[in-house]
Amino acid sequence: MKLSIAHNVPLADLTTFHIGGEAKEFVEVRSESELSEAIEYAKSNDLPVVILGGGSNVLVSDKGVTGLVVKISILGIGVVEKTDSVLVRAGAGEVFDSLVRQTVEAGWWGLENLSSIPGLVGATPVQNVGAYGVEVADLIDEVKVYDLKDSVYKILTAAECDFGYRDSLFKKTSGRYIVTEVVYRLKKVGDPNIKYADLKNLFGDDNPTLLQVREAVITIRSKKFPDWSMVGTAGSFFKNPIIEKSLAEALSRKYETMPMYDTENGLVKIPLGFVLDKVLHLKGYENDKVSTFKNQALVIVAKRGAKASEVEVFANDIADRVLVETGISIEWEVTKIS
Repeated sequence: MKLSIAHNVPLADLTTFHIGGEAKEFVEVRSESELSEAIEYAKSNDLPVVILGGGSNVLVSDKGVTGLVVKISILGIGVVEKTDSVLVRAGAGEVFDSLVRQTVEAGWWGLENLSSIPGLVGATPVQNVGAYGVEVADLIDEVKVYDLKDSVYKILTAAECDFGYRDSLFKKTSGRYIVTEVVYRLKKVGDPNIKYADLKNLFGDDNPTLLQVREAVITIRSKKFPDWSMVGTAGSFFKNPIIEKSLAEALSRKYETMPMYDTENGLVKIPLGFVLDKVLHLKGYENDKVSTFKNQALVIVAKRGAKASEVEVFANDIADRVLVETGISIEWEVTKIS
């Protein structure tokens, strides 16, 4: 075997939470052939495969991972220009914000609202990453994956990815597919998407350039999210809940200023940050080494030395408070790895 398998590798510093135990076995792959080799090794040794990208949306168990942790570092960016659009093909190990920056500099519209989101390209279809009125589901043309069930590489269309709000085929069939490449379809000529409140308040009736939108998003995010180099965090810990209209109407009567957004399926999306801040007053709420961020209650931060179990207890406490006060059951956006 050409790949070098490492043993008992600490995972904490491979995640933005800086939390978690060791990987019993660990390998970093830089090509699809190396990935295939790693999978064969796992199969021959009866080891479950756990995929790790940039570690920005995960909480690793204190006990670590008993299987083979495969860190995806497949790089490469390619471009195919069409008449009105551009297909940008990126390896799953590319840093997502670096890709966004390159597309903005090239003058291609689509990804600019997703600026400054941490993590790698491979995670974007899994989470259906979104921010400021844009989701990657709106932009993805196809995704290349390795199918662990059928032991073959496949190309999935956007429709086959079964995207939903912070959801996808890859989350619904967790452990089956490994993303190796993503193709985004961007526009050569576009209009700024500034319907989201923060951007609308900033630009008003102006018509910002691509670069201005990117810079605005970076500035806004810098005020809402902590410095990843200073504290452990996975960003927004919970999904914004999507609830029945009857519950939304009841909450609207109780909390008149609560923002609400109708969805295409007749349900209503509630900004959880409003509930945590204005209803439960949990902005900056702290319990020993774990707290909500002082500027954004949707973000959980952990001091160095905090344990995954402490984060989980803290998060469950918040979820219980939301349920008691509003009747809303909230879900983690962060993925637990054990």
